[in-house]
Amino acid sequence: MSSRQIQISAISFLTAVLYVAFAFLEKPWASEQVEVLMFKLHIFVNVPLLLGLSFLAYKQRFYRYVMPSFAALPIVSMSCHAVIASKLVNYTPFAPEAYLGVVWIFVVSGMTFRYALISAITALCILAGSAFYFIEQQSSYVMHVFWLACSFSFGFLGALMLDRSRKQFFVSQQELQHLAVTDPLTGLYNRNQLNIVLNKEMAREQRYNRSFGLLVIDVDFFKSINDSFGHEAGDNVLKQISQDLLQSVRKIDTVIRWGGEEFIVVASEVDKQSIVALSENLCKKIEGSEFNGVGRVTVSIGATLYKLDDTPSDLLSRADKALYKAKETGRNIAIYTS
Repeated sequence: MSSRQIQISAISFLTAVLYVAFAFLEKPWASEQVEVLMFKLHIFVNVPLLLGLSFLAYKQRFYRYVMPSFAALPIVSMSCHAVIASKLVNYTPFAPEAYLGVVWIFVVSGMTFRYALISAITALCILAGSAFYFIEQQSSYVMHVFWLACSFSFGFLGALMLDRSRKQFFVSQQELQHLAVTDPLTGLYNRNQLNIVLNKEMAREQRYNRSFGLLVIDVDFFKSINDSFGHEAGDNVLKQISQDLLQSVRKIDTVIRWGGEEFIVVASEVDKQSIVALSENLCKKIEGSEFNGVGRVTVSIGATLYKLDDTPSDLLSRADKALYKAKETGRNIAIYTS
């Protein structure tokens, strides 16, 4: 559940509780008939709508209907306010509900800025338009419209600042998430992403019976490259290999820098024949690439397919053993194990 859903659900419930409390307060400034009208409109119109929206916002499957419905709620509420206000002899004690209502729409409700703006403008027109008919003194009406405009202005500014803060926070969260799963040197996913990818592939295999495989790739004699040509040259080799891997796999495959000079490829929807072919092609691709100032670079690869009831550790362990065998066999080779 998103933070906005929680906010809308909680604010709707709290506002309903406050309407109930207000309905039972003594109102010496209102006649008995107006008090009855006020009670009916608050208890039988505003409160059920608020509680209903609180429930809908809490349920993910109904959330898409909440925002437009929530934007209409203040319009209904302010219409009720206008009806009650037109019956009052002394409107002053009741007027703050209108000003608070406008601010509530913008700052408190949790509506998106666009919906809040539409709702607030409509509510403002209802409040200002209806008051023209029941506030007899021109100076009082001008003052009422002035305070409505103040409420709208402060609410608008507050909502605009909140909206920008939300967007900046969202962008920051996205950037942090990207940094958390991205290797800064190569731009590939890092090992933090591996379990996420594997769990998705395992769930897909179990549901749709689409097998996948894992390749563990190690750069041959990488320590010698660093010792002979320096760490900057070694970093450039890793970057070049990363690009070669990305260019050689399909869009549905995932390339991960496992750490140091090791890479992992999670190959989706493959069988033994296709994963062996992929492994051999990657070996040939790296061997045939040009590494400026370093010369020939090769890799060794251990490959395996997912088996039912495998854990991520089982899969990695099996691919690692195949990689070790490739190293023992003479390097620059891909070994498959089942």
